[in-house]
Amino acid sequence: MGKVGEALRQQRESRSLSLEDVRSALGIPLHYLQAMENGKSRLVADEFYLIPFLRRYAEFLDLDPAVVVAQFLGDTVRDESRAGAGKGVETAQPSQWLWVAIGAAVVVMVALWLILGRG
Repeated sequence: MGKVGEALRQQRESRSLSLEDVRSALGIPLHYLQAMENGKSRLVADEFYLIPFLRRYAEFLDLDPAVVVAQFLGDTVRDESRAGAGKGVETAQPSQWLWVAIGAAVVVMVALWLILGRG
């Protein structure tokens, strides 16, 4: 998250805002803001938990949230690939995540269809 964190920090500092100012305005816990800016997202149990906070933070700083999140996801996949390659661990490819997401969406849609169809 180096590039993303650096962009967030630079934009915040250009507005003369402290992390405490951002925390107060957005209600994002300080340790999440620090993790996002310092590229220490691995300190968070699930890095993808940061995405809603990342979107809000980007919007607050007038950055494009879609671009910021896409960069974060790209950095995360690259970091995991590097870490996995060093340890000999096979990592999931982005296309595998797509199939998991599609499968989950289908399960939710079928469940809703069954619930609403019986109503």
